Amino acid sequence: MTTEFSIRDVVVIGGGLSGLTAAHALKLRGIDTLILEKENDVGMPWARRHPQLTLNTHRDLSSLPGLKYPVGTGAFPKRDSVVAHLRDFREKHGFDIQCGVEVFSCRKVDGHFVIETNAGIRRSRHLIVASGRYAFVCMPKWKGLDTFKGRVVHAADFGDAMDYTGKSVLVIGGGNSGFDVLNHLSRVKTGQVWLSLRRPPGLLPKRLGRFAVHRLSPIMAKLPTSYVDKVIGWTQQIAFGDLTRYGFPAGPSDAATRLARDNIAIAVDDGAIAGVKRGQILVVPEVVAFLGTTVTLADRRTLEPDVVIAAVGYSSSLTRVLGPMGVVGENGSQYGVVELDKSTVEGLWFVGMKPSLTSYFVEARREAKSIAFSVAAMLANERSTKQ
Repeated sequence: MTTEFSIRDVVVIGGGLSGLTAAHALKLRGIDTLILEKENDVGMPWARRHPQLTLNTHRDLSSLPGLKYPVGTGAFPKRDSVVAHLRDFREKHGFDIQCGVEVFSCRKVDGHFVIETNAGIRRSRHLIVASGRYAFVCMPKWKGLDTFKGRVVHAADFGDAMDYTGKSVLVIGGGNSGFDVLNHLSRVKTGQVWLSLRRPPGLLPKRLGRFAVHRLSPIMAKLPTSYVDKVIGWTQQIAFGDLTRYGFPAGPSDAATRLARDNIAIAVDDGAIAGVKRGQILVVPEVVAFLGTTVTLADRRTLEPDVVIAAVGYSSSLTRVLGPMGVVGENGSQYGVVELDKSTVEGLWFVGMKPSLTSYFVEARREAKSIAFSVAAMLANERSTKQ
C-alpha cells in the first residue's frame, strides 16, 4: 500500500558525507530538509569496508563543516574514525533522516518531485541527489570468467589483508581501488602478486619524506589543468623514478586532465610501488580471458592466481533512479557521469558525484553552499509570487 506524505522543501537522497553536508548548508538557511538513507544507519558503506581502510586525503581536508576529528586521529583517518565522524555530525545537528528508505525512481509532476521508495512516496519542491558515484558493484564480464576455478572477489569485498597470506593474487585495475588493495597486500607475506594494467595510472605518493603530499591539493586545484598534469608527472618521477622499468605502460602524464574530463580519481601509493620494486608485485598487461585455472593476458601469457581481485566495475544509481526524467547521459550507469540540463529539470541538484583534486569533503561543501544559496533564492521567490 502506497503512503503519501506532504511536500517538503527539499529531499536529499543519501545520508553519507555529501548528503549530510548538503543538509547542513540548507539548515543554515532555515530550509526544511528530509534525508532518505537506504542503509539502517549513517556510515554503513564505510563500516562494511575492509578494516585496514584509510583515507587518501589528509585529515584537515576530510572533515564535515565545523567538526574536527578527535585529538590523536592520524593524518589520514582510518575507516572507523570516518564512521564515527559522520555519526557525530548527525547527532550534533539532529537532521531529519529516514533510514532504511531506498529510492526506486523519481519524476517531476505538477512542479514538484515524486519520489518512489520502499516506504511509500515522498514529495519535494527540490531534490538533491547525493547517493555517490559508487553505489553499486558490478563485476566486469570477462570472457570465460564463469569457468575460473580460483576465487574471484571485487575490491569492495577485499576483507582483511592477512587472509591473503601465502596466496598468489591478480589485481585487475590501477585506479584508487587497485592501489588501495596493493598498498595493503604489500605489507603481507603473500605469494606472487600481479597488477594488470591497460594504461599508466595517475599516481601520487601519500608522502614525500614526512610530508603529506595531499596537503598541497588546494593550491593545485587553483592552477591550470595542463600545469597540474606536469606537476603530477614531476612528482611521480621524483618519488618513484622511471616506472616503465618495472613494466608500467608508457603514456602521457595526464592524471589531472583525466580527473577533470573523465572523473577518474588519482590513485595514491602507500607501499605498492615498494612492493613492485622488490618483486612482490609484477605489472602485467590487460586481462583478456579466463579458462579453468588460468588467466590469459593481452600478450598471450597466462597466469594461475589463487585469487583474482577486480578493482574495476562500479556504478551509480542514477540511471535507475533518474531514468524517468531523462537527465542521465549514456555513461550514467557505468561511470556515474551526469549530463544535466538544468533548464529542463528545475530544482534537481547533485552533490558529491565527481572527484576533485582536494577531496570529496571539500568539493561537497563547495557544491552544497552553492546549491543552498540557489534553493533559498528560488523558494523565497516562489513564496513571494504566491502572496
